[in-house]
Amino acid sequence: MSLHTFIFSTEKKYRQQRHLVFWCVYASYFYMQSISPNCIKELDSKDVFSYAFVSLYCFLPACIISVYVSLTVFYSYIQHKKRYIIALLGYFALFAILIFINYFFSLLFFQQSCHCNVAHVPFMRKFSLGYLNSQNAIIAGVLALGIRLTRNWYVQVKENHLLAQKTARTALDLEKTKLHPDFLLGSLDNIVHRIRTGSPDAPDKIVDLSDKLSRWLYEEEENA
Repeated sequence: MSLHTFIFSTEKKYRQQRHLVFWCVYASYFYMQSISPNCIKELDSKDVFSYAFVSLYCFLPACIISVYVSLTVFYSYIQHKKRYIIALLGYFALFAILIFINYFFSLLFFQQSCHCNVAHVPFMRKFSLGYLNSQNAIIAGVLALGIRLTRNWYVQVKENHLLAQKTARTALDLEKTKLHPDFLLGSLDNIVHRIRTGSPDAPDKIVDLSDKLSRWLYEEEENA
């Protein structure tokens, strides 16, 4: 499997592999960025990695929602319908929904990470955590959408280039079709005239015409 096939193939198995690679990379990034200096200061060193893991499984679902809403709903509005304002408003609505979802995931996060009564955690701390991770989810969705749009743009450029080449070749073949009869008749008249006048180079002209016709025929067979 070549890299080009992996990136641009529309086969189901390659699409699944691309999604798998994306989520492996993104989940690794999400886990690593959860191990922040602030976390290390507030937690024991032995708790830092478990903290990051809890953060991953609490807030990754919102990222998954954002990515696939972007790739299904917003992609259609941008790529096919060209309704960019609606897509932008849709992202604001999605952001609000994700904040609501992540607020409850932040409760789970505090419960799992500090084993404390979440009722004692200030509301703004829970809200800000959900807000921050909702931002990350929106960024993930925009990133995935950008990757797909860029990929489609590249494919479209390649297709347009191939179409332009095909159009140019068709036009050239059409011109050849127009020129061949005139050239052939003129050459035959010239050869007939030389034969009638007994010109010694008449055989050479016949061979030359034969070579040209053979070369043209060979080129057209190669281009077919």
